[in-house]
Amino acid sequence: LPNTAPEREASAMASGVDSISALPDDVLHSVLRLLPAEEVVRTCVLARRWRGVWRSVPSLRFNGAEGWGSADRFAQFVDHLLHLRFAGDGGARAPLDSCEFDFDADGFMQLPANERHASHWIWQAVPHVRVLRLHVIEFEQEPSPLSDLRLVSQHLTRLDLVGVAVNDSVMDFSGCPALVELSMEVCDVFANQLLSPSLKHLRIARCFTAEDTRILISLPSLVSLELIVCRQGRSPLLGSMPLLARAVVVLKNDCADRCFKGRFNDCGDTCYGCRYYYGDPAFGPTYDRNDSIFLKGLSEATDLELSADSDVILFDRDLKWCPTFTKLKTLLLNDWCLAAGHNALICFLQHSPILEKLTLQLSKASTLFALISAKTRGCSWISTQTLLGKMSDMIHQWKILFLGNQSVLLQSRLQ
Repeated sequence: LPNTAPEREASAMASGVDSISALPDDVLHSVLRLLPAEEVVRTCVLARRWRGVWRSVPSLRFNGAEGWGSADRFAQFVDHLLHLRFAGDGGARAPLDSCEFDFDADGFMQLPANERHASHWIWQAVPHVRVLRLHVIEFEQEPSPLSDLRLVSQHLTRLDLVGVAVNDSVMDFSGCPALVELSMEVCDVFANQLLSPSLKHLRIARCFTAEDTRILISLPSLVSLELIVCRQGRSPLLGSMPLLARAVVVLKNDCADRCFKGRFNDCGDTCYGCRYYYGDPAFGPTYDRNDSIFLKGLSEATDLELSADSDVILFDRDLKWCPTFTKLKTLLLNDWCLAAGHNALICFLQHSPILEKLTLQLSKASTLFALISAKTRGCSWISTQTLLGKMSDMIHQWKILFLGNQSVLLQSRLQ
């Protein structure tokens, strides 16, 4: 008898024994879930053992019509497979772990008929999956496979959207009580409100939003928020988020919440970005000029990162009604907190009674020198001694990080 593993493998091959087929179903599923759906189905011809394995694979991946010869053939395959998985047994099967539709620039979504196909597939899949991923990038138009769908599912826990247009109907997740994670990237988000009683983790990255209205985000269960670059449009209106622990916000000059005249604080509402900061009644609702737009919704966070380009006015305007960050322990700010001689940094320190760590990400050394110079040169900053004394009184650790040609880290532990 062969004694070594290579000898046993050679003996098995010589005798015609199929070692892979002898593996248990859960091992086969772990391998097959990595393959596109059509490749998984094709395994049914390998051997008798494989004939029904594809039916119980816990994940489905559809990678678009490329390689199918025609979009119609791909659509027929998806229609038939989803019918077998979700409708063939009256929906009695256990929900899938995940289902992924990837239509990344393969041309499939350019035809309205195919867009309707995709909407129907999503409608079929949503009630039966725990994780749904939809990736649509078409550069010649803005397809909307979600259309006016209102998603309803008792099983959906995570939704990842890339390059998809969404509206109020789609953003109403009150019919998905198990949803805890939502990620939207490069999406067209034109909605008045995001609704979800269960959502815990929200990521909105490089999305396009309306220039005249703000999306209300008021989520009672939210724990973490990432808002990375609102393109062209306005930042959200943040409501109550009592369980929020961590928030990361990065705003660039391509958002609408900036002064088009380069005045960090106020241009007298003479530019578009400042004039309609509180809404344009001709196009939508207006917002209270005597209340916070953004920072108030972050007031329960324990870990906060706020970065913005120099012309962005969102944070500075909100400081007029700066809330008290009663739980905040870690804070990261960049150059905006020192811009135009304003006291944003001091304001945060004064409103963060238990802050333990402060990080300043500065683009150049001259910004630091302006901060700690012995001469204030007419700026509204308090003196160096008072500033450092206030830091030492309020926080245990602070550091200043330069992001430029020179990487310099200055860290001081203050007792």
